[in-house]
Amino acid sequence: MKWNLKIITSQVFIIILILSSFNVIAQLPKSVSEDVWVDGIFEGTITLGNSNGIITGLMNLGRSSTKGVFQATILINDEPYDAKGWFKDNFLYGIFKNGIISIPIVGLIEMNRSTFETYLIIPNGHINASYTSSYLPPVKGDYGIGVKNYHLIDESRKEILTENPNDFREFIIKIWYPTNINVEGDWYQYMTETMFAWLMGRAPIPLPGVSKNAYEDVKPHGKIDVPIASNSDLFPVILFAHGLDGTLEIYSSFIEDLVTRGYVVISMNHPYIAGVVEFPDGRSIYYQDFYSQNDSDYAGKALRTIIEDAKFTLDYAEFLNDNDVIFKGRFNMENIGMYGHSFGGASTSICCFEDDRIDCGLTLDGVSYEELIPNGVTKPFFMMTADGRFNSSGVEYIWGKEEYNIYRMSIYGSSHYGYTDVGLLLSHMLPLIPQNLLGFGTVDTKLMTEIVRLFILEFFNVYLKGEPVSNIIDLAQDFSLYTQFEYK
Repeated sequence: MKWNLKIITSQVFIIILILSSFNVIAQLPKSVSEDVWVDGIFEGTITLGNSNGIITGLMNLGRSSTKGVFQATILINDEPYDAKGWFKDNFLYGIFKNGIISIPIVGLIEMNRSTFETYLIIPNGHINASYTSSYLPPVKGDYGIGVKNYHLIDESRKEILTENPNDFREFIIKIWYPTNINVEGDWYQYMTETMFAWLMGRAPIPLPGVSKNAYEDVKPHGKIDVPIASNSDLFPVILFAHGLDGTLEIYSSFIEDLVTRGYVVISMNHPYIAGVVEFPDGRSIYYQDFYSQNDSDYAGKALRTIIEDAKFTLDYAEFLNDNDVIFKGRFNMENIGMYGHSFGGASTSICCFEDDRIDCGLTLDGVSYEELIPNGVTKPFFMMTADGRFNSSGVEYIWGKEEYNIYRMSIYGSSHYGYTDVGLLLSHMLPLIPQNLLGFGTVDTKLMTEIVRLFILEFFNVYLKGEPVSNIIDLAQDFSLYTQFEYK
């Protein structure tokens, strides 16, 4: 009899798992739910022998979206079981536990984008389940997320960041908008291979073991070009500006949940200022393309460019609100906010000062150009800073100019680049490298992200939706062990 090598290999692997499962209790991971948040949740049906039941559970992902740990609750014939263990690519192993009785689990798992199927070998059974999981934080609002990209050309404005006098200013915006929770559509991709290669190239040390398509494991929560939510609500509009040598994609953690809470977020990718911007015609424009020319007035030109991009984006939002098939009549253009990171934070403060359409602003460790805001921001304003920058000169300048509706906060152990998604991504892709070596401070990356996005949400809820200021103050008290906070 001629044996198939693949079958033999599989059987040997199963035998090894069976033998090792006798000591599986000592090897199991600690509770998934002890984390700041879990990367995924699942629910479905389970069959064990001739019995049927339901299964619900939690998971944290490992170095890819098909590796990680899980824990679950199972109910069969009114009999409760607990389960926990690992999944790795096509294999799953762990234990079932009922009281003091433990049963090894060995199985094969097939994972798709939002469902998985498990064939249990020990014990004999089957699981069908739906799930959501992502390296990004879970979204908690009442809406789903739609995304739509636009290539904008401002023919009234010459491009000042190139040497070609015939260039007009062009840039990319991504509109993130509320949808019905279970809207049908294609999931959007976190970023492209070109953009991910740029991102990995910004690391201060080599990043061994990160594949060139690791971005595919991020699994954001939105869908492409789907209908806006079917209710009649008007959604406040918030602009987002990235930092110098950044891109809009690496701030998804601070955008997605806002959208599920009933906001439209319009994020901008600014060519020659962004790390890389990809246009529909295949061009990729890198930050270094212009910066290498060592233009002494680059910073002033770049800042003015972002400001004018933001104003043009608001003009375009007004156009869409009047004319677009998806968005017509759904933007609340009477309630507009803006936020940004670093250099994008500088543009946020200036846009608040210059554009009366913007009602409030927030910065993520933003810099300050005092000569461009001689009277301060003059709008409700929130300054989040990296650890050690709470009393920086730029923060003190804006703080001193404002009499009320002004906030500042620093997160202990945080860093400038902690106000991006990148720390979360690397905690999965390179879990053994200390995050402080990569420039992300010492605070837990999930905790950092959770604090930032909760304060962003409450700030805009107060100044764009009329909720009480006490919501921000109460939140500061909740996180007083982790933050330095002041307001007036």
